[in-house]
Amino acid sequence: MLHTGDLGAPGHSVDILQNFTGQIKMILGNNDHEIVGLVRKSYSVENFELIKSVQGGDSYEEVVNGIKIFMHHYPRIAELAAASGQFDLCIYGHTHMYHQEMVGNTLLVNPSSIIPSKESGSMIIFDTTTRLPEQVML
Repeated sequence: MLHTGDLGAPGHSVDILQNFTGQIKMILGNNDHEIVGLVRKSYSVENFELIKSVQGGDSYEEVVNGIKIFMHHYPRIAELAAASGQFDLCIYGHTHMYHQEMVGNTLLVNPSSIIPSKESGSMIIFDTTTRLPEQVML
C-alpha cells in the first residue's frame, strides 16, 4: 500500500492500518501534525514504513514490477512529475477527492481517503501487469 499522507491523529489511524497484511509505505501530509506520535505508533506496525526523503521533501520514488512510481502529498508536485514523462504512475493526496487522468503516458491519480470525513472514501488497486487502476469504494 502506498499512502499519500493525512492520517491525522496516529492512534486510531495506525490501528486501522494494522489490519492490512501487505507492506505499507506512507509519506507525510499537511494533516500529520503529531509526527512524533505517528513515528512512535508506526513502530508498532511491523509492515509500516514512514517515508522521509533525505533530500528534504516528502516524496517517494520506486520501480515496482517495471512501473516507475512517484508519490507526493501535494497535487501540483505530482502534476509536474507526471508532465516530466519520467514516471508511469504519479500518486498524490491532499484534496481527499478521487481524481484520475492520463498526462501523456503517465497515470496521475488521487485515490481519495481511506478515512473519509465529508467525502466517500476510496482507494485504488493498481495492476502492474495491465497497468490499470481500479477504484475501490470504502
